[in-house]
Amino acid sequence: MTDYKAIIQVDLDSIPPMPRVAAEIMKQLSSPQSSADRLAEIIASDPVVAARVLRIANSSFYSMSRQVTNLSMAIVILGERTLKNLVLAASLRSINQVFGPKEKMLWEDSMVCALASRFLARALAIGDPEDAFVAGLFRHIGLIIMNNIRPHSRDTDFIIDILRYGTDRSEQERKIFGATHSEIGAVVLDHWNMSEALCHIARHHGNPTADPAIGTDLIRMTSVINISGYLPAYLGIFGSPRDIDFLSLPGAVALDLEENRLAELIADFRQIFEQNRQQFLA
Repeated sequence: MTDYKAIIQVDLDSIPPMPRVAAEIMKQLSSPQSSADRLAEIIASDPVVAARVLRIANSSFYSMSRQVTNLSMAIVILGERTLKNLVLAASLRSINQVFGPKEKMLWEDSMVCALASRFLARALAIGDPEDAFVAGLFRHIGLIIMNNIRPHSRDTDFIIDILRYGTDRSEQERKIFGATHSEIGAVVLDHWNMSEALCHIARHHGNPTADPAIGTDLIRMTSVINISGYLPAYLGIFGSPRDIDFLSLPGAVALDLEENRLAELIADFRQIFEQNRQQFLA
C-alpha cells in the first residue's frame, strides 16, 4: 500500500478530522453490533445533516417508489452503503471554518461530481456506483483543505479559477502549500484511513492513465471521475455554463467512448440534475 504521508510532505496538524457524524457512521458500520436504529440516532444528532440526507434520498435520482419520511426508513430502503455515502456528502460542508461563496462553490463542485460519477459508473457498468460516488465527492478534497488552512486569505483565490476554468495551478499550489491539491487530497484521505483506491483517484483524477501499473479497473474508475469533474462547470454551477469538449478529456480517451454515446450520457445527467437541483444543492 502506498504511504502517501511519506512521499508527499504535508503538515498533518493542518488536516481537520473527518466530520463527526460521518466518522461515527463509518465506525458503526464496521461494528458487528451495528443496527438501523443506532445509525438513525447518529445521523439525527446533526439535524442539518439529517435534513440533507432525506432531501437527497427523496430526489428522483434515487428512484424511490415512495417518499422517505424518516432516517430509519431511509436505511431500510436505500441500504447502509448508500446511506453512508449520503452522510459523507451531507456532512462535508462542516469541514469548513467559514462558509462563504468560495466554500459554497467547493461544496457544490463536490456534490455534482459525486452524483455524476455515480450516474456514469452505473450507465457504463464501471465498478461500483457507490464507490464512484465517494471518489467523485472527494476528488477535490485537497482544494477544500487548502482553503480551510487559509480561510480568510486571498492566497487561495486561485481555487475559483480551477473550479470555473479547469486552470492548472500546480506551481502556485506547491509554492504556497508545498504540494498540489491532488497530492494533498491523497494524504488527507490516507490520514482518514480511506481506501487506497480513493487516495489514488484523488491524486490522479486529472490524468487517469498516469500510473498504468494500477490496473485497468482503477484506471476506468478514475476516468469516470475525470469526466464527471467537468460537469459542474458545464452545468453552470459557478456562473455561466462552460463549453467542454468532453470527447477529448483524458477520461473519455482512456475509456474510448463514442461521441454519440458520451453526448447522450451528458444530456441524460443534465436532465436529472436540473430536475433535482434544489434537493441536491440545498
